[in-house]
Amino acid sequence: MAAIDAAPGEAVYLYCFTSAGLPPPQAPGVAGDPRAVHPTAGLAAVVGRVALAEFVGEAGENHLQDIGWLGPRACRHAAVVEQAMAAGPVYPLPFGTLFSSLAALDQEAERRRAEIAAVLRQVEGCEEWSVEGTLDRKQAVEYQLEAGLRSGDYVLPESIGRRHLEEQKLRRAIASGLNAWLEPQLADIQQTLSATSRDWRPRRLRDETVLHWAYLVPVEHAAAFGQAVAALGERHERHGLRFRLSGPWPPYTFAQAAP
Repeated sequence: MAAIDAAPGEAVYLYCFTSAGLPPPQAPGVAGDPRAVHPTAGLAAVVGRVALAEFVGEAGENHLQDIGWLGPRACRHAAVVEQAMAAGPVYPLPFGTLFSSLAALDQEAERRRAEIAAVLRQVEGCEEWSVEGTLDRKQAVEYQLEAGLRSGDYVLPESIGRRHLEEQKLRRAIASGLNAWLEPQLADIQQTLSATSRDWRPRRLRDETVLHWAYLVPVEHAAAFGQAVAALGERHERHGLRFRLSGPWPPYTFAQAAP
């Protein structure tokens, strides 16, 4: 389907860039708009049309704060991008990426053509997977204390009173050194997961996470990547480290910010 330019009061809604020649996704658009593939700058832009007032001004601000309005539309945006990804590599754009016209989109696509094309080459045949890790610090301290006592690195006095005081002192010392202990653990985990991925990027930590990484994984290595995460979970569970794997996702982390 050929793209139709935005009419007065409308905006061109950009879902993603893809390789030229791919068919338009059939998933419903954000606003029930028909999706079209618009050839531009040697690429293809998956676009639709939306009412501008829905996204800008006071009404737009209110909508973005209303999960009842935002949630279903964000899901439809994701469905269009994921369907496009099933046909070929995609450069996904965040929800709400708007242009005043196809000509404005063409101008920006031409300006960023080399960057977008490079990302499309990099992500071809790959999926994005997210790995998050949390640390139970109390469990980590207890494990290291017990391991140190077994190995003889820590020796406690015979007296019950002094023994208790020394245990508490050791716990405080171990707790203060947890970050230094964690650093080589994370480096080893990252190296292990990189063996079955094409690229990786750190993401913003949230809540109690000690690691939050995005991996670009070739489709044929996805099962091996998942097995590697599971094996790391089994190995580090005694240390209090636990992992959460999610995906596959379109490669949002490996695409640059929206135009």
